[in-house]
Amino acid sequence: MKPIIFSTANSAYFANLVTGRIPDAEFVQTTRKRFDGGELYFRLNVERHDDLLGRNVIVVGSGSKDTDGDFNEVCRIGTAAAAYGASRVSYVMPFFGYSTMERAVKPGEVVTAKIMARMLSNLPQGDLRNCFLLMDLHTPGIPHYFEGNCLRFELFAEPVLSAAFERLGLSNLMFASADLGRPRWVKAFAKRYKTSMAFVDKDREFGDTKVYEVVGDVRGKIVVIYDDMVRSAKTLIDAACAYLTRGALEVYALTSHLAYDNEEAIRRLEESPIKMVIGTNTHPMSQHPLVWKSKKTVVEDVSQLFADAATMLNGGSR
Repeated sequence: MKPIIFSTANSAYFANLVTGRIPDAEFVQTTRKRFDGGELYFRLNVERHDDLLGRNVIVVGSGSKDTDGDFNEVCRIGTAAAAYGASRVSYVMPFFGYSTMERAVKPGEVVTAKIMARMLSNLPQGDLRNCFLLMDLHTPGIPHYFEGNCLRFELFAEPVLSAAFERLGLSNLMFASADLGRPRWVKAFAKRYKTSMAFVDKDREFGDTKVYEVVGDVRGKIVVIYDDMVRSAKTLIDAACAYLTRGALEVYALTSHLAYDNEEAIRRLEESPIKMVIGTNTHPMSQHPLVWKSKKTVVEDVSQLFADAATMLNGGSR
């Protein structure tokens, strides 16, 4: 039987892409209503009560600006799918919301990433274990926040980002980071392209950041910054300015998640000295009209990676 795909409202664009890449998959709409009293109504638009019986179901839901709402939708749709007899429910979550809240620094801080992972771990399952497909997590330990016998896999956008970057045909490169927090990724790109590395030392207090020092000699180099996500774009731009001040010729950026906070962040990047940003379509803000009109932003599609993983996981169409 062919797999059935549902999605949160904010991730329908990605669900449609995944559907087109899985043979015989069917994207089924979800009806949503809000009653005057505030209650939310959901209905999976199947024709019969047994339409999901024994089927592989895929629920697509990225975090967005309404991360709580997205998590709630994922939980409700997945729970309903299991209740109606799905054989396995797989959760495609290209951008894991709250991934930056992965640890407590100050007394009393809530480690929301772990709480959300525990909630997802305890969703009802069908005959087979639930599976969570994630991508380029802010912290590599997040998959271990999931509990019980659910499956959880982290996918990587690096092949897609690298292919897009190589089409630019640049040379005299140096890979760098926007801070000291992504050394393993910068090292991976530097090793792939046989370049040296650079980093910036910064300090952050909520939304405010300050660059203190550049580590590495960037003089006369084209610097390529990797960061897992872009939100306000301030950190990325500050780092780019620091590298240019230290003698870099140009600055490009690779990022897995174009998770812009708002339109101002998109405009801020557009007006920055960064030559180009190559990102993916994991986050709903990647679909914003200003992003698609941007002369500096290239959005690459990673839906094939999720479609391949889901197909392999489920042994093809059932």
